[in-house]
Amino acid sequence: MRRRRRLVLVAGALLLIGTAAAAVHVGRSAWDLAEALDAAGDDAALAAEAVGSGDIEGAKAAADRLVDGISHEIPDDPLWFAAEALPGIGPNLSAARRAATAVVDVADGVARAVLDTARDLEGADAEAAVRVLRHAAPSLARAAASRDHVADDLADIDRNALVPQLAGGVGRVVDAVDALQPLTDGASQAADLVPAILGAEGDRRILVVLQNTAELRTGGGITGTFLELRARDGVLSLGAQRDSSQFSPVAAPLTTVPAAEVRSLGDGIGRYVQNASMTSDFRVTAELASAWWQKSGEAVPDVVVSMDPVVLSAILGAIGPVETPAGVLDQKNVIDRLLVEPYRTLDQDAQGRLFSDAAAAVFTAVTERARPAAMIPGLVGAVDEGRISVWSRHADEQVILAGTALAGPLARQDAAGPNAFAAYFNDATGGKLTPYLTVELATRSGVCRADGLREVEVEVSLANSLTNRDAAILPVSVTGGGFYGVAAGHISPTLTVVTPPGWYAGGVSLDGAPSASVDADDGGRILVTRRVDVEPGGSHVLTFRFIAGPDVPPDAAVPELLHTPLLKRVEVASSAIGCPAA
Repeated sequence: MRRRRRLVLVAGALLLIGTAAAAVHVGRSAWDLAEALDAAGDDAALAAEAVGSGDIEGAKAAADRLVDGISHEIPDDPLWFAAEALPGIGPNLSAARRAATAVVDVADGVARAVLDTARDLEGADAEAAVRVLRHAAPSLARAAASRDHVADDLADIDRNALVPQLAGGVGRVVDAVDALQPLTDGASQAADLVPAILGAEGDRRILVVLQNTAELRTGGGITGTFLELRARDGVLSLGAQRDSSQFSPVAAPLTTVPAAEVRSLGDGIGRYVQNASMTSDFRVTAELASAWWQKSGEAVPDVVVSMDPVVLSAILGAIGPVETPAGVLDQKNVIDRLLVEPYRTLDQDAQGRLFSDAAAAVFTAVTERARPAAMIPGLVGAVDEGRISVWSRHADEQVILAGTALAGPLARQDAAGPNAFAAYFNDATGGKLTPYLTVELATRSGVCRADGLREVEVEVSLANSLTNRDAAILPVSVTGGGFYGVAAGHISPTLTVVTPPGWYAGGVSLDGAPSASVDADDGGRILVTRRVDVEPGGSHVLTFRFIAGPDVPPDAAVPELLHTPLLKRVEVASSAIGCPAA
């Protein structure tokens, strides 16, 4: 009996020693893995930042450090997997292993494909870039799918069940993987689209429509200049060009315009070429631009690209200064040379010719010396601000474009989610006064009503920096001259705020006093429109109020506000709505 008891005690001691050793082994592995995971978060953030700035070698170095630092720490033994089933500690061990595996999978299976393609694109002209992208398309598609798979797996981890240090490390990995989505999706989409658009599968006609933001429209500015680029196997050449003065108004819209926008802004959207970008639906803008172009005797374009002078500034930053009829244009002076100086000294016809000729000179330089990879970093901000929109008449290409930031204002609002509002500007001045317009934007949201429905306010503050003296001496082409129902020198923007689906209009105020507006329903979205005249040296505040419908949760996220791209970037302030005292 005594001997049997000793055997039981020895066996129990051995079991305890074995369990302790296993715990020490798993604990040490978990500690090492947590430290490696934390360091990997730093390297992942550095890699993403380097890619965004165009530093391909820096990104590859960060990715290599990431893999070297964590791959040998990932556990692959029975003790660890058994410990993952234990209450309490198990979810932490599982999360650490899955996060570490995700880091290696992204660095090896995702980042390398994108970085290798980016390296091959460095210094390549458009013709070589087409070859690189066609070759890389399959691997970039796999990289995008792999990133999505990793993101889905990480989303299943309950970070609330983790110890704080590990939760922070997993969170940083999740953030890094999420930050890669625009890059991987964009690279895959570019590989599918760019070669075809640049003529790899047959000759293409690309109609470039330049918006003149000195006179605002929803998508940027009046449609001032049309340029045709012809593409064959990546080689670009400049074709025909037109100025807006060469298109006469028509009696009926050239294509169907959404009824809600006609109610808000009138049917001039489809009857005047300058108003083609007044609609938020870029498909309609592209169809109008194509119709105007064909009306002038030119062939139907395959692709329509809209951009503004801020995009020209980014292009000049990549290709260098260009000699034009407006003088030497560079990244710093292009806005003043095209949108300010001509309107002080030239008549209206000369202004249009200068803008058109300068644009043609820039795009001629693009066809001769552009390097696509060098242009990308400078254009990223322009794309984010909605300054570049692209539409293709080829259905398979348009399906891809429709899911990107290039699809135009309405598509951008859809992509921004159920809390996205939009504020669109359309100038009724009849002059080029946008350089003198100052804009501030803000949103306020919260629940004050007894019925618990959420409210949102969109505030637009407007100021006119023009002096009365300037209003008296500047040309009519700048001030409008009082010929369009607006006093000379007054800036008269028409503001339209568009809700997400499920909201109701709650009224508009001008400088705190109730004001009339035009409201329209566009398939569940509400468009609320109000024009305001801002006198020289004056300022006004428009406040648009909205009430959520019953399907909008009271705890909805802070509203996001998209807006017409202006000459200068505008930050949108946000705060809680002020509830009246009980």
